[in-house]
Amino acid sequence: MLERFTDDARRVVNDARSLAVTRGDTQIGPLHLLSALITGDSVAAQVLAGSGIDAAAVTQLLGPGARTASGDAEALAAIGINLGEIKRKVEESFGEGALDQMPLNKRGPLNWRRPSPLTEDARSSLVLALREAAALHHNYIGSEHLLLGLLRTAERRKSSGLRQAMTSLGLRYPAVRDQVLDLLAMA
Repeated sequence: MLERFTDDARRVVNDARSLAVTRGDTQIGPLHLLSALITGDSVAAQVLAGSGIDAAAVTQLLGPGARTASGDAEALAAIGINLGEIKRKVEESFGEGALDQMPLNKRGPLNWRRPSPLTEDARSSLVLALREAAALHHNYIGSEHLLLGLLRTAERRKSSGLRQAMTSLGLRYPAVRDQVLDLLAMA
């Protein structure tokens, strides 16, 4: 499925992954994807901006992360551990990027930058994005399909936090789909 993603849709998934990692979240959730959809000049970004949704609104819905990198560094600094100095010494001894991959066990290296797994709602959103693209007879999956997939997931999972988040942002599938189709027709 990923081979059908446009460059912008790939960027969204990568940005969502980066956001989850930065926040210390163990999984990539639908709100990470929504946050990544806001940036750029994609169809999804235009629809979200036109609906008055910005990064601050989604960040508020995300709430505090499990941790932040600066929070970890501050906590370690409080007990006398300087992460920058440790990294410098490791790279001085073992070469630049030595901490990127460290042996975990006999099965191979642990890549510290490996993508976090997707939550069930995020996975569902990607599958429904594919279905949205197919329904529109598109041979690609773009940001607009990702946005529609998120909204379809919110509709289907009535008890999920995603549905509550989309409702609080005023996003409803039929209206957003109409906006997407209008923007695609103008392109």
